[in-house]
Amino acid sequence: MKSLLDRYKKKAKKFIQNPPIFFRDYFNKHYPLTHTELGVDEATESAFIAYSGVNNVTTAGNVPVDVVFTWVDNTDPAWQAKYQKYVQQVSGDNVGQFATDIARFDNHNELYYSVKAVKKYLPWVNHVYIVTDNQVPSWLSEFDGISVVDHRQIIDEQYLPTFNSHVIEAFLHKIPNLSENFIYFNDDVFVARALPKEHFFSANNLASIFISSKNLPEMFHRGVQTPTLLASLKSLELLARLHHHTVTNALVHTYYPLMRSVYEQAWQAFEGEIRQFLPNRFRGNNDINMATCLVPWLMYYEGKAAERIDVCYYFNIRSRKALTCYDKLERLKRLDASPHSFCANDFNTELKNPVPDYRERLLTMLESYYK
Repeated sequence: MKSLLDRYKKKAKKFIQNPPIFFRDYFNKHYPLTHTELGVDEATESAFIAYSGVNNVTTAGNVPVDVVFTWVDNTDPAWQAKYQKYVQQVSGDNVGQFATDIARFDNHNELYYSVKAVKKYLPWVNHVYIVTDNQVPSWLSEFDGISVVDHRQIIDEQYLPTFNSHVIEAFLHKIPNLSENFIYFNDDVFVARALPKEHFFSANNLASIFISSKNLPEMFHRGVQTPTLLASLKSLELLARLHHHTVTNALVHTYYPLMRSVYEQAWQAFEGEIRQFLPNRFRGNNDINMATCLVPWLMYYEGKAAERIDVCYYFNIRSRKALTCYDKLERLKRLDASPHSFCANDFNTELKNPVPDYRERLLTMLESYYK
């Protein structure tokens, strides 16, 4: 009883002498700050980052690993004309939430810095492919080892043009000369520190699968109805039918180590279901999430992937949280304690009270981080 009373006296003294510190410690304890989808506090983040570099068995240097980006430049007049033509034809209940929101296509020049990060922090990457709609980045000549792949090279003509990333991702395995092992990036995902090949593919050729603490069925029952969530749930239904196991977790919103052969295996197993959603020019409610759900989990089920941790900061660039993340990323870099990655996502244009100069703030941070 005395020890309990002493503890309360100590807390009361702390509150009287230094209220800001009292409230800081209280909220850090009861509501730990996290910027990741792992559901852990900052101290645990640091432990995960430190441990990720321990005991890596070196992968053979002659095993190539490519990187694939998908990208669109919505400032291109030709693309704008196609978008306006087809967005006016959108109708029906199958069009997903925010599927036509222009924020989904806004080009903030993120790809330049994401490619720069790959070249700086993943120097062992064999080749980089940028999949896009008859567009070429203006800065492409600054880098070696990059090829631009047009949608027409990999996607069946009947499904073009498409503004649906799920459709584009369904054909990544068709990229000419793509290596068996490759890493898929959205253009808003950034490598934040030097990472070995083994972070993505182990020496015994197991791909890494980065599992989030987010529970997909729980999110659905809370009322989340985004095309990404619905596409992930559809993917998990297909996997359960094939392997008779139930997965509930999402994957961390970062890069995705993939295998070309398992992509082909997914097509063989589910071609009928895949072709049902391919006509969706914009994200629909019956899409399948191949690159970021179906294929990674199929690799896991087939014994070709193993769980690994990736500490990824995930934020909306239009939100106030982004400013906090920018400051923290810069601070952690100075301390050599950066996360593995971060995702600067542009959700939609309907956010209340957005940061007015969000684009300039993002580019300032990226320029500073990768200078």
